[in-house]
Order: sequence, then C-alpha cells, then structure tokens
Amino acid sequence: MNHSRSENMFGKQIVNSLDRFLKIILQMAWLNILWFLFTLLGLIIGGIFPATTSVISVARRWLRDGMDGSTYQAFKKVYQTEFRTSNLMGIYLVFLIVLLAFNYYALLKFGDLIPIYFIFAYYFVLIIFSFLFVWLFPLLSHYDAKIPQHFKNAFIISLTKLPTTLAIMVSVCFIVYISLKLPSLILFFSVSLIALSVAFLTNRVFEEIDDHVIKNIRTTETQS
Repeated sequence: MNHSRSENMFGKQIVNSLDRFLKIILQMAWLNILWFLFTLLGLIIGGIFPATTSVISVARRWLRDGMDGSTYQAFKKVYQTEFRTSNLMGIYLVFLIVLLAFNYYALLKFGDLIPIYFIFAYYFVLIIFSFLFVWLFPLLSHYDAKIPQHFKNAFIISLTKLPTTLAIMVSVCFIVYISLKLPSLILFFSVSLIALSVAFLTNRVFEEIDDHVIKNIRTTETQS
C-alpha cells in the first residue's frame, strides 16, 4: 500500500512538472509571436522598437512575479505606453547606425588615405555604440526618464558593469547563432529567449541601483 502511494505521488510530481514545463514553453512561444505581431502592427519600422521594449518588460515581470496574468494585456499596455518614446529612441539609433555605416563605407573606399588614429577612433565609437544598444531598451522598460537620460545612463552602466554588458552580448550572439542554425526557433523562441536572458542579467544591476538609491534617500531623511 505504501509502495503504491509513493508511486502515485511520484507520478503526480512528474505530471505537474511536465505541465509547468509545457506552460512555460507555450508562454515563451506566445510572447515571441506577440513580438512579431506587434512589430508588423507598427508596419515593422514603427513597431519593432516598442515591441522590443514590451518583450523585455514582460520578461522582467515573469522573472519577478511569475507567469500568472495575461501576457497579451501586459505586452499591449507597455506597447501603447512606450510607443512614442521607443520610436523616438529608435530614430536616434537608426540615425547612428546609418552614420556608422557611412563611415565604414568611407573607411573601405578611402582606407589608404585615412589616418590610422581615425580608424581606431571609429572602432572605439562602434564598441561604445554596441554597449549603449545593449542597455537602452532594458532601461526604457524599467525606468521612466527622458531619452537623453537613458543614453547617459546606458553609457555609465555599460562601462561600470562591463562584465554584465559582455555577458549580455555573448548570450544574445549565442541565441542568434543557434537560431540561424535552427531557423524554426526564430518564429517561436528566439526573441523571447533573448528577452529573458537580457532581463535576467540586467535585473540584477537594476536591483543594485534601486537599493543604492533607496539607501541614499533613507540616509538623507535620517540626517534631516
């Protein structure tokens, strides 16, 4: 009798674990599809930036509060709230990308005529831009600030938290590499996996910043 009960308990645990696992997989696939749908809803150019902010925001909520609640409603709310700000930030980023691409073309075409220090400066700017790009949308999904402040914060955090910055870049590159090897992942999991990895790594930094700010406020209040 006891042996039979143990088997039943073990069987239920397996079923419950499989059920949780399948729910996580379905939620991740749904979040991935939402990113594509809302990107298309904004005619791609106008939708990709708020959709990216939304997918990171939902991933942050999952890590903090679990997967309860409507993923669609949470995604839609952030998309609508951050639509304008995300697209303004996107315009700045696209402008910088075009500028970097133009300079790269100039380096290829006139490389022999360009001083070596200019070439080093270009690649230095390219690296800094990559660092900024890593942090801008996580910051936008976590903090309410003006765009110049987001750029400033992204610059400071990317350098002061360099190991985290590099970890994010490596994780994103790895997921993209695997997705290119297994294209079926792109439709169902690539974006949500990237969002979860970015949210996981950036959340720790944001928690440290928030704790530091709270301690400073309490110290100020105590002194006053």
